[in-house]
Amino acid sequence: MRERVSQLEVVRSWLDRERRKGDVDLSLPGEGADDWQLVGQLFALRPFQAAFVWRHPVTWYRTELDETAFRRLGVIEGPRDESWRKLSPDGTIVGAARRIREDDLRGRFEDVDVDHVRRLAARRPAAERIVCFRRGTAAPYVADGNHYATATALRLLRDGEYEPQQAYLGVRRYPSVR
Repeated sequence: MRERVSQLEVVRSWLDRERRKGDVDLSLPGEGADDWQLVGQLFALRPFQAAFVWRHPVTWYRTELDETAFRRLGVIEGPRDESWRKLSPDGTIVGAARRIREDDLRGRFEDVDVDHVRRLAARRPAAERIVCFRRGTAAPYVADGNHYATATALRLLRDGEYEPQQAYLGVRRYPSVR
């Protein structure tokens, strides 16, 4: 099921997750806040992760990822030799989890906190709604929630069981050609 939602809902949810992490001092504007005021706050906080929000017109959906869609989910975009992309040989969340598991990675890998991924996988935290983005028909990638999604993939590899994941999916809109 896919339900169209406002960008305001997605950005407000994303900022709320950032606030709950506790590593930044963040107060959310009140209910009357302008959409772009929130986008500006998100961009100031996470410029790389949120760049697509202001760079492209995006249609947002609240959705659920079945196992097939989850297995295709990519790690955050970026240079091939950095961070999550370097961790995952095939560029997928499941590929990152497989590497953590098979290579018995610990500590930090680039700027990825592997121990945090392992802790999340061990304690099954409350479900988070990850933020994904897709261009055209390509498989979506995670913009926010890479640690959580990779922990879910670690559990999938370990237990062979998958619980559908909630997500916000941003789909890039292309201008119509006249």
